[in-house]
Amino acid sequence: MSLLHCVNAFALGVFLGPCFGAGANDVSINLKVQSGGREQTALSGQSAAPPTFTAKVKEVVWVQWSVANGAAGTPLSDITLHVFMDRGDARPAAPKPGPKALYESALIQDFEPGVKSSGEFRMPMPEAGTYFVRVETIGAAKKLGKEIAVVMQVSVP
Repeated sequence: MSLLHCVNAFALGVFLGPCFGAGANDVSINLKVQSGGREQTALSGQSAAPPTFTAKVKEVVWVQWSVANGAAGTPLSDITLHVFMDRGDARPAAPKPGPKALYESALIQDFEPGVKSSGEFRMPMPEAGTYFVRVETIGAAKKLGKEIAVVMQVSVP
């Protein structure tokens, strides 16, 4: 699997800095999708069904995410931050990207307590259908006992 696979997408960077969004004892992921003045947010740890963002064919969606280590005194080393957008339903417990994922990136990072990392990409929606965006950690379970993930469905009627 390549570390970055994108079609008509622009990855716009990663930020490492102090964390102000995570709680005192958790690692959190915030995912936001927006376009045309509309926006939808999803947070890791939500037990409800994944939220759905509705877009139009050829409309450019802006996907932003941030991961914050609010775990006091718990540095996390060699954590892979895996982000992808693919066709399909977001409801499987842990969807994986297919070989023709619309966007995929993976970045290995260290998260000291209080550190936040963020990134974004923009993508024109190619055709009508159901898509999903997933942001997940790989390797956090070594220290936290679990991986952290958030997913959002994108519907293009």
